[in-house]
Parts: sequence; structure tokens; C-alpha cells
Amino acid sequence: MNRKWDFQWLPVTTLPDGTELRLPLHVLKGARPGPTLGLSAAIHGDEIIPTVGVIQRVLELLDPAELSGTVMVVPILNALGVGERSRHTPGDGMNLNEAFGAPGPDAHIEPVKTATEQIADVATEGFLRHLNYLIDFHNGGDNHSVHMIEFTEDRESTGMARAFNMPILLKDTWGPRQMWKHAETLGVKTIVAELGGGGFLYNEWLERGVRGTFNVMRCLGMLSGKVEPPPKQYVVNNTPGHGKNLVILRPREGGLIVPDPAIDPQKSFDGQPVVGVPVLGRLLNPYDLTVRQTFDAPFARTLMLAAVVSPSWNFPGEFAYILANADVAEIWD
Repeated sequence: MNRKWDFQWLPVTTLPDGTELRLPLHVLKGARPGPTLGLSAAIHGDEIIPTVGVIQRVLELLDPAELSGTVMVVPILNALGVGERSRHTPGDGMNLNEAFGAPGPDAHIEPVKTATEQIADVATEGFLRHLNYLIDFHNGGDNHSVHMIEFTEDRESTGMARAFNMPILLKDTWGPRQMWKHAETLGVKTIVAELGGGGFLYNEWLERGVRGTFNVMRCLGMLSGKVEPPPKQYVVNNTPGHGKNLVILRPREGGLIVPDPAIDPQKSFDGQPVVGVPVLGRLLNPYDLTVRQTFDAPFARTLMLAAVVSPSWNFPGEFAYILANADVAEIWD
């Protein structure tokens, strides 16, 4: 294949069947000097659509002659999870996004790290340490649709979040062993782009991801052209002390969550307050065909940070909706 960028494998370890576990790394160098932007995805193995497609299209559309700096891409961070369509790593059961950096001072002495921690170490040395900026792509997995940008109060992270031009922003702090926190300790300014999910692949979602990435690159001076101004943005504060700004709804028992017809993929994509829909969805027991639970809209104007937008099987206690009050959110015009 004739690519305009370089590609290599970063070896991690050997699996029980003798195959090599490795990370894919794509590097596109611009014609002029500039910062290095990282794009990553699939740190959770069930979050590949449409995020991998967004990254692929960004690489295909970028012209090295117009680029100042370098773009480094790891489209699949957790190949083991992707192979099983599992959020966590099969084998050790760890969440890769909680395996970066050193464990706490009271942790056990373990000379050999788990497979997940070995992936994190290779991602750090071969990817994160080379970056100035990072956009880590996520989505809602197989059951949920998510459209928002997570960012910190850092000035550059805030600027990147605004420039992605999503209508919902989540102001957050990173956990001690999250990749985002580890990147931050290395001096890498980071945002998390939550795009879609639920098994849907709409071109509109891909275009938003590509357009947002390019606008961030213009904001960082990596591409020429005018930075597109953001739309009206609802900023939900999820920093310490503001946990009650989010309402998380879960099914009490397993079953099929059927959303109200008004709660469709377009409603999630629009990112605007939901008004006049008192019940977002219902939990159906598929055996006795009874409705076992309703998921009521908790606010007069509800922001859907994550939502079921098509009939979805859920386990007991698995989150179904992450919601916020639009009337409490800060508005950036």
C-alpha cells in the first residue's frame, strides 16, 4: 500500500498461542516544523465505531505539504479488548485506562507487570512521550451514543475542547492512573472526544470528528486557515465537589431498554437539551413481556451526555443514561 505516512509495529509481549501482541503506530510528518499531535482510539475494546473511521479519514485527508509538525496515530490501543469486543483486557480483566503510570505507594511488589500494564508502558514510551497534544477518541460502546468533549481547566486543553466545536463539553479532572493524567504529567495537553456509539456508523458523525480534529489543528497552528468559531456550548462541571451535576440511571435488573421514539441517534448528535420527553426509555422483561422500570428525565431541560438511542440489552446495574441539568450548565457562546 502506498501511504503518505510511515507505519510500524510497537512490540509488547507474546501471547499464549505464540502470537505477538503489538501496537500499530502511524506517523505523518509535515513539510514544516511544528508540534506533535497524537490521535488514539480503542483504549476500550468495544469502542471502535466510528472512532477508527475518523482517524483513518484524518490521515487520508491530511496533506503533508500543508502540515506544520507531526501527527502520530495509534488507532487501536487495546487489541486484546477489540478482539473480544470487551471494554476491559481479556486475561487480566484490567481497564487499560487505569493502568498508566506507577501504582500507589501501598501497592504490592510485582516485578512483572500485567499484560494491560505492559501495553500502557509501550504506549507511553513509543507514543505519549513524543507528543505535545493528544486527542483520545472514545464512543458509547455497543449500547450507548455519546457526543461530547472532556477537558480540564488547563488553558490549552480548554482551547482544544472549544475548537472541536461540539455542543456539550464536560469539564473534568483525570484519575491518577488514567492515560490522560499520565499524558498530562508528561506535559501533553489532552482532550477526550466522545463520538457516537451504539453500533451506528453515520457519515455525519465521521464528518464531525474529522472537521473537529482539523479545527483543533488550525487552533494549534498545525494547519493554516481560519479557526471555525464554536457553536453555543453547554459546559457541565464534573470536577471534584460537583459530582451531583451528573445523574446516572441504571437498570435494576437485566433486560431490553427501549428508548422513547424521540430519543434517537439524531437527538443525541444534536446535543441540545431534551424538553417535553418525560420518559427517556423503558426496561422490558423479554420473558414475561412486562415493563419493569422507566427512565424518567430528571430535569425540565435534560442534557444527554450518554444515552440509549436504540433497543439495547443491558445487565443489572450497567449504566444506561448519564444526564445533566441544562439550566445548571455554564453556557459559552
